[in-house]
Amino acid sequence: MMSMAGVLSDLPARCRALLDHSTTLLVEAGAGSGKTALMAGRVALLLAAGIPTREIVAITFTEAAASELRERIEGFVNRLARADLPDELLSHCPTGFLPSSPRR
Repeated sequence: MMSMAGVLSDLPARCRALLDHSTTLLVEAGAGSGKTALMAGRVALLLAAGIPTREIVAITFTEAAASELRERIEGFVNRLARADLPDELLSHCPTGFLPSSPRR
């Protein structure tokens, strides 16, 4: 949801979803709100933090959604490996999420 200033009112929750790796989260929101980017970013950042893949679960409702999620995760992982911070993730956590990485 957008406020009058154009800032997402749920920005703290979005940033937490990306960065709080010690908590299991349920992401629930309307169509087009950025759920897939958020989930893909969370998984990519979990991997970047060294969390083993066997400890990560992301559930979608359809095989098409799972395929889209996988593609986005791969894209984010590849970009993060090049220290290229995706705008889709920065929009969820504009203060940054990788302390040692330069901001674009």
